[in-house]
Amino acid sequence: MPGYNLAKYWRLTHTLPKEKSILMPYSLKKSVCGLCNGGCGLLIKVDQEGKICAVYGDPENPWNKGRICPKPMEAAQSLNHPLRVRHPLKKERGFYRRITWEEALDHIAPQWKEAREKGGNSAVAAIISKVGGSHSKFALSVFAELTGLNTYGTAPVCYESERKVRISLFGSAATPNPLSDVVEARLVILLGNNLAQTKAGQFPWIKEAQRKGTKVIVIDVRYTETACQADQFIRVRPGTDAALGLALLNFIITRGYYDRELVEKHTLGFEELARAVEACTPEWAAAITGVEVDTILALGQDLANLRPALLYPGRGVCCVNNGAPALWSFEALMALLGNIGKPGGGIISHIVDYGKMQGLIPEGLRAKPEVKYTAQELYQAMLEGKIRVLYIAGNPAATWPDSNLMREALRRVPLVIHHTLFFDDTSAQADIILPATHWLEEAGVQASVHRVLQWREAVTQPPPEAKPAAEFFRLLAGRLGLPLEYFPTDPAAAWELERQYTPQVSGISVAALKEAKGGISYPCRQGEAPQRRLYSRLNFGTPSGKIELYQRDPKVLPAAVPSYLDPLQGPGNDPHLKNEYPFFLSTAKVAYHYHTQNQYSSFAGRVGKPYLEINAELARVLGIREGEKIEVETRFGSLALPARLSTAVPPDCFFTQPYYSEAGTGLKPANSLYPIEVDPVGGNFIQKNLQCRLKRDLRG
Repeated sequence: MPGYNLAKYWRLTHTLPKEKSILMPYSLKKSVCGLCNGGCGLLIKVDQEGKICAVYGDPENPWNKGRICPKPMEAAQSLNHPLRVRHPLKKERGFYRRITWEEALDHIAPQWKEAREKGGNSAVAAIISKVGGSHSKFALSVFAELTGLNTYGTAPVCYESERKVRISLFGSAATPNPLSDVVEARLVILLGNNLAQTKAGQFPWIKEAQRKGTKVIVIDVRYTETACQADQFIRVRPGTDAALGLALLNFIITRGYYDRELVEKHTLGFEELARAVEACTPEWAAAITGVEVDTILALGQDLANLRPALLYPGRGVCCVNNGAPALWSFEALMALLGNIGKPGGGIISHIVDYGKMQGLIPEGLRAKPEVKYTAQELYQAMLEGKIRVLYIAGNPAATWPDSNLMREALRRVPLVIHHTLFFDDTSAQADIILPATHWLEEAGVQASVHRVLQWREAVTQPPPEAKPAAEFFRLLAGRLGLPLEYFPTDPAAAWELERQYTPQVSGISVAALKEAKGGISYPCRQGEAPQRRLYSRLNFGTPSGKIELYQRDPKVLPAAVPSYLDPLQGPGNDPHLKNEYPFFLSTAKVAYHYHTQNQYSSFAGRVGKPYLEINAELARVLGIREGEKIEVETRFGSLALPARLSTAVPPDCFFTQPYYSEAGTGLKPANSLYPIEVDPVGGNFIQKNLQCRLKRDLRG
């Protein structure tokens, strides 16, 4: 899918004569998108009243060069949507009454304090997928350190497996390479990554690399928008990517194509790895993956010959019941081939971690939770009354698995505070609803996959009573008697304090960010030059200081060398029910409603309605027509959706979109069909390859 170019859009939407254009009652303000860590520059059209009218790509931003996807464009309507929360609300007898912020805090603070006194620090938790900009994230981290607050971000539903694998191998979860490195690569592998659809502002870098001679290979279950623009598409059976990766490790090791000097000096556990993959031959993998032996051998030769090479995994390989072994095998492959720490060689990821603060809160003021529940355990802790207060900035009733049980769990918590932009699925279960600010209404630092930090100014004013999470935590801290000197009142002061105690970005000031076109690369320590990529000196954050190919600490990754797991034996599935549930159900993001906050515009409503994607030949055999409503059923629930017939999907797998909100679409979220189970190695909630069937009664 092509990006949206400012100049082209301008010509299509503006018809006034050139000499009158200076009289138009609006201005264009620069910003940076905060939706998928792409670092895309935006131009925001704001009228005389300060209202956002339209969103364009910024042609002067070096990372997207004027191209954007639909996600930020939807914000123009979303910010003024009727379901936008504009005042604090309190639930009384099943109805919501408007209150003031003072009343809200009067209600929250005593219960927050009582919960900690009676149940310990672990009795209070926070689910924070949409907590806001860098100022709010900073305030939350300070508050959590002062109170021992358990927090749950987007990791369980998005990247937990990827995080654990990279820490295990390299000692850090952060993306090693900037996306812009693709133009220096000879080979790029997009693994389960439909970049052209979900991150159209980033995809032009792939096209530019192709024009310079880079070979682009897509490995996926579907023939996606990205696959059809690649130099080669390799289709794998659902959930079998790990078998392919292990076979490629076998090929590289047995043929001696690995970087011997790097292996000898900078890796640990090579011998154990070689023994572990000895039986994982290309022939073995071909029988599992459906990829022909010759194709696996040719891919191995490309990896051996086309160096440097880059791996860019997507959610299609992270959020599955075999995700961690697949990620581990392909990332270990990049390491063995010497594609680490080099221009054009390594791994690209949307995890943009720049390190944690060290030493801001004195030891005597720090608090810890008595129990750290896993995301999987959190449900039961809520149901059993162990969680007495829950702060939410996000929509877990739609985005976490088993949505029905999540809603029941929320109802069991004595006090649920929902700090939100929109009245949504989670709001309906909340006791207190607080109006939040949008990222376009906040200033702060934005990190991106290009390994840069950019400064974003607020381009419009939020509703009068909306507050960022940073202000909520500062106000609550005051009510709880916490030291307020750790809670700066403005984003610039917060960043200056944060960088003072975060070594990796200590050299990046607000003033420097405001002057730098396209931001500043990190790590960038005080007095040192910015670094575009990690591991250029082959120094790693693991206990040994080397790339650890054999995991000795089960707390990091509960498998020494992850092995292949048949998806039928994975979480949520049962091989004995193969005949009863003969298909797989997977979810796949689309740009038009990437997250639940992207569903509150007429644009998203017209082009992003949920559907069930079915192989066209299978549909013909079963007598299913385009647009016909059919019901897909798993062991955990069912959902009726219109059929979309496609030749891009295999006949044994159906696809729909995750995260759509019942408040926005009137439909149950697809996540309600998935169990509360995780990849046994990586810990990600599964969102793909779940056994399913079609209910015949709806198909006549």
